[in-house]
Amino acid sequence: MNSLSQRGDRKSFDVVVIGSGLAGLTFCLTLIARRPHTRIALVSKQALSDSNSYWAQGGIAAAAGVDDSVQQHLVDTLAAGDGLVSPLAAKAILSQSLSYIAFLQQQGVVFDQNDQSLPDLAKEGGHSKRRIFHAGDHTGRAMIDALIPHIQQQSNIYLFESHMAVKLLRQKDRPSEDISGVYVLDTKSGLIDTFLCNVVVLATGGAGKTYRYTTNPDIATGDGVAMAYRAGVPISNMEFYQFHPTLLYQRNYPNFLISEAIRGEGAYLRLPETGERFMRRYAPKQMELATRDIVARAIFTETEHSNDQYVYLDITHKSKAFLKQHFPTINDTLMRLGIDMSQDMIPVVPAAHYMCGGVLTDISGRTQANRLYAIGEVACTGLHGANRLASNSLLEAGVMATNAAEDCLVWLDQPLSHEQMSAGWDSGGVTDLRRASQINAHWRGLRGEMTSYAGIVRTEAGLKDLHQLILLRQQMVEEYYWQHVVTQDLLELRNIILVAELIVRSALQRCESRGGHYREDYPNKADNTKRTLLRQAPR
Repeated sequence: MNSLSQRGDRKSFDVVVIGSGLAGLTFCLTLIARRPHTRIALVSKQALSDSNSYWAQGGIAAAAGVDDSVQQHLVDTLAAGDGLVSPLAAKAILSQSLSYIAFLQQQGVVFDQNDQSLPDLAKEGGHSKRRIFHAGDHTGRAMIDALIPHIQQQSNIYLFESHMAVKLLRQKDRPSEDISGVYVLDTKSGLIDTFLCNVVVLATGGAGKTYRYTTNPDIATGDGVAMAYRAGVPISNMEFYQFHPTLLYQRNYPNFLISEAIRGEGAYLRLPETGERFMRRYAPKQMELATRDIVARAIFTETEHSNDQYVYLDITHKSKAFLKQHFPTINDTLMRLGIDMSQDMIPVVPAAHYMCGGVLTDISGRTQANRLYAIGEVACTGLHGANRLASNSLLEAGVMATNAAEDCLVWLDQPLSHEQMSAGWDSGGVTDLRRASQINAHWRGLRGEMTSYAGIVRTEAGLKDLHQLILLRQQMVEEYYWQHVVTQDLLELRNIILVAELIVRSALQRCESRGGHYREDYPNKADNTKRTLLRQAPR
């Protein structure tokens, strides 16, 4: 063992943005356009392009067709959210969809067009109309690749790649205890800098790595939710974790999503042994285009009652040319694995995909802590309710970021004095590589337990057992955290365990089945359309 001080530098900015997905990038560009001299720190755990947004395949929803309207989009969103959507919040966000599409096009995002040079709108599960703007099957990548060069050209946006936020800071000499900065770990040097500012924006995305199977990249560890909860900010609706029905099932291959747009273009779900289109037994009208909660639960049920670990997605009735044109990324990936989707069916399983709950906010990202905003997947605005409608996520991220950039001006006009702030991070600085390896072994166990007990189907007995296991793991990790050198692995594990606890506690509170939350011991809906709220005193 050896001692190691982790105290880094003290830095000052107007705004610190944590996360470089669509929400974070949009916020930065919008604020700089509104107030060019604002000094913004953009903190990214890995490279700027590493985010959930980058991997989004399907697209972004907006009512643009002549037979469509914001009202119809709202009707579909309310239906998908299964009684928990806030109509006012949803209508406000959906009403800004076309203006945000225009913003993206101004930044250089090119959406697919049809032969008449009109948007080639796609259809996805839960949508009654074609309203998905897309760029092939790599829409997220097209957006992020277009926005990053604009970010890099701004001299007042300071980029901190390979940096991870550790803890939110409060200015406790004020009655309201405003959020006034954040400790940030430089994952390459191991030092923890103190970032002081007038506004902090959480744009940290989701927490798919809480589960064994996920469509999310490795960075999706619930950091923003964990930091906000520790700072005493309310967290809402964490029991509603959406599972995407169709992750590619392939041993020893990284997680790869098979876009819902494939079902939108007519793909069938079939059982491996019989070839039956089993969705007729679960959603006879919508079939494969039922909402994600219904389709994921149907696949889970079928695999649980058979010897198969997957089902098939069948789009062999479409031509090779059509598939290559509409799904180039998916087609190329599958071909490298020896799967020709024009001739072969695709093995798929459900996987953790999207966190419908999160930090409680309004549609401008305002939290219940002064000067703290949460935007994108980390936030819970009320748009998604119990189950997100496909392709509403990128829309929400962009609209929230735009609104937050305007809303935060009130705090920038009231700058904080940081003279009384702590000089920097204080850590015992003891490291034990053997013990660190043992602590990180909790990661694999936790993700397996969450998948088994708090995944697609839940019971009170299983959730209570899991809660006890989580508390035991949490105690060990917390003791290690306060006594040893802080690393990215340790921070992520600590955050994941807290997020898991919040999911389980929320799931135990909701004694009914609704949307993405299915309780086998309470299979029906109850008269419970209230948010689940969890909050603790700041620590």
